[in-house]
Amino acid sequence: MLRNSLFLRIFGLHRNIGRLYCVTAGKELQPTDGSSYFGLLKSATDAKEVLEFFPTISRTKQDRHVYTLPALKTLFELQKNGKSTLRTDQILKHPRFAELCQNVRFESRTFMMNDLTECLKILTFLGVHTNSEIITVLLQLIRHQINDVTLDHIVFLSFILKKLDRTPLVEALQIALPMLLQIQIGYKLDHENLQQLVELLEFVSQHKVNDRTVMNIVSALTLHGTNLSPEQAINALKALSNFHTFLPQYERLLQNLFTILEHDLDQIPFKMLDFVLKKVLDKNLDYFPMFYNEPFLKRCAQYAIDHDIGLLNALYVLKKLNKISFLHVPLLDYIAAHADKLSIVPTSGIITIVAGFSNANYRPSNWETIKEEIVRNTTITAGSIPWIRYNLELLSLDILNPQLLSFWLNPQAQDANMARNVLVDYLQLAELGQSLSLLYSHQYQGPYPGKQYVEKSVMLLLQNNDHPLLRPLEFAFGGEEYVSTQVVTEQGHVLDHVIVFDADGNPVKKCMPSEEGSALRLEDIRQPENKLIAILYLPKSCYAINVNRLRGRFALHLKTIEALGIAPVAISPVIWTNLPESERIPFLQREAREVLRHPT
Repeated sequence: MLRNSLFLRIFGLHRNIGRLYCVTAGKELQPTDGSSYFGLLKSATDAKEVLEFFPTISRTKQDRHVYTLPALKTLFELQKNGKSTLRTDQILKHPRFAELCQNVRFESRTFMMNDLTECLKILTFLGVHTNSEIITVLLQLIRHQINDVTLDHIVFLSFILKKLDRTPLVEALQIALPMLLQIQIGYKLDHENLQQLVELLEFVSQHKVNDRTVMNIVSALTLHGTNLSPEQAINALKALSNFHTFLPQYERLLQNLFTILEHDLDQIPFKMLDFVLKKVLDKNLDYFPMFYNEPFLKRCAQYAIDHDIGLLNALYVLKKLNKISFLHVPLLDYIAAHADKLSIVPTSGIITIVAGFSNANYRPSNWETIKEEIVRNTTITAGSIPWIRYNLELLSLDILNPQLLSFWLNPQAQDANMARNVLVDYLQLAELGQSLSLLYSHQYQGPYPGKQYVEKSVMLLLQNNDHPLLRPLEFAFGGEEYVSTQVVTEQGHVLDHVIVFDADGNPVKKCMPSEEGSALRLEDIRQPENKLIAILYLPKSCYAINVNRLRGRFALHLKTIEALGIAPVAISPVIWTNLPESERIPFLQREAREVLRHPT
């Protein structure tokens, strides 16, 4: 409401001219006449020439018209291309530049909208202050001619206004542009102008406009199918990733863009690819599953290899893929091939490498070399790192760093870090303690996770009442008295289901806990001569997103269960939900019998 009020007030203001921005005294140079100066502009090789041979201001409108805009445009081109012996700040202080600005001001009332926006762009590029007279005059003229603003002008002006300081006039124009777009979109939109459509999509993704306006643009782009250039597809994809609400009607366009980039990604510079990959993977895929496109992500990973982008750039790609646990073994092999350069990798890169190989649960042929380099660089004590997960990932790669563990598990440091009271921290800390006590007790003599944190982890896990395998397991193995659910171990595991088998492979009835209402403990059901199987329904997050492969941290968790003398069976939710009902019981029976016959 306030912004609209501001808009109305500003667009009702009278012209208020301030003082000219860069007026300085300087030595007067011998001027040329307008026509000869116009010839000089065509052959100028230095921005300095444009200013030092600038003609003395003539009050004759015809004379000024010959060189005012050409001089400003030539100055911009030379400065932009680095053809200047003057720095930008020296140009602003040059007395001839002040005269040029004054000429622009005299002429500006005759300018069409294209010239106004061009002048605004150039003066903004050169760093002329927003509150200067010349910028104020140009903005006021644009305000007066607002009905002449086209769709292209809207996009262009929005870009320039972002570079200016916030003033009432700038803010009023920023409010006006989206409103103007909504008015014009129905009758001015050029459905055949692909570049304009992409730029308008970028604009509406950053401004609040009505759904009808967005749909006009999205529909027009969708009708072009896969005929966009790779760069246009990149920009459109960035725009779509900016939308906080993603309507089903946008999905066809999104898939078209992924198809274009899957085939033509090689034409895109790496920096552009890196940026759009970040934008896509910053989307929460639980809420925006349409942004997960496996062929596109595989193509991005392969791009790194095909273009030999180097170790650090490859780690930029890997870090983004790690975020969603997307595995691409050839990319890991490419990084492994640069093992001799790991010493130059920064701390964040080491964390990325550890996470990448742990997520894939993968060891390349030269793993020992890579492992040695990681070991030399593992002691990372920066407070911002996800320290519990990082230590778990190191252990999943069989890398034990007692110094690092002692630093983070020091009771004072542990209490300080756990004070943020994040659920996943309790669960991961319990897993870390289980790994150290069951797999590395002979090698690690330092502090362990606090008992209170492990107990909190158990309490949280026991609150889970979702057990999709319970009824099928009871059918598969003789009834509810044969399946123990949520069995707690001394180390803080909460095992989804445990089934006891005798020496002949027959299920054994479960024992009830010693106290009514208390949790069932492993000690309550363990019996001499019997074999125990733990059947775990692991969440999707335990697996790679594109391959049904258990990530290293969770494979480590299964090893801790094995260390207790229990054979674990991990059931993937992807496999389970894709099984026909008639095959689910036999599947569970096969998995259990297999692990009984071939315990790991």
